[in-house]
Amino acid sequence: MKKHMTCAVLTVLIAFACGGLIADAQRGAPPPASAAAARDISGFWALSFDGKKVPPAKLLPRVTKAMLDLHARRDVHAIRWCNPVGLPLMMDPGTPIEIRQGPTSIVMMAENSLVPRYIYLNRKHVSPDVYDPSTIGDSIANWEGDTLVVDTVGFHPTHGVTSIPGGGFRTERTHLVERYRLLQNGNVLSVMFTWTDPTVFSTAHAYEFRYRRLPAAYEPANIWPCDPYDETRANFLGDPAPFGSEKR
Repeated sequence: MKKHMTCAVLTVLIAFACGGLIADAQRGAPPPASAAAARDISGFWALSFDGKKVPPAKLLPRVTKAMLDLHARRDVHAIRWCNPVGLPLMMDPGTPIEIRQGPTSIVMMAENSLVPRYIYLNRKHVSPDVYDPSTIGDSIANWEGDTLVVDTVGFHPTHGVTSIPGGGFRTERTHLVERYRLLQNGNVLSVMFTWTDPTVFSTAHAYEFRYRRLPAAYEPANIWPCDPYDETRANFLGDPAPFGSEKR
């Protein structure tokens, strides 16, 4: 008799538990911790030499070698004078990148850059009538499942480092879409970059970087000095960029 009563009690408890789980699901209960973690890209990330997959860009016939060379020389000028390098170089700076994600925005910081990048979640782009073009542009984002889709416009055509991996360069008409996904149990961050520009590319130019997560105990460098008046540094880099009346 006691055995039958025990079984009956267990049956009732299981029924209540299952009913509670179903009710939670119907009320839109929060996702499990693993799902939430898949939507958090915070951490320190390092890009190795074998973490880049960059095919050659398909450029329009109007993009001449002289134009590419001019942008390359201007890039050296920007680095020589410690200008904010902006995108795309900020995502491959040669040092780890720190990403911190909040409820309304994400901030990205490269150790050797004093200018952070802000990505705003679930809002529209600032009107071009009031937004001043910059080296990093105006970035907004939203989640599509476990993929963070970042949309960036509003680039300055000459400030910072403008050359794009694989070929081409950014202009005031450039549009960048990035897709961020965590792989390998969150230890790898895949970023697919897709650049479009009706004045530069004949078709969308896409490439992928894969960053490795650094340990939680990683300590970033306090500051990377950049002194434009360091004579040794200046002589090493040179400054081949001609400015003035030359066209882009």
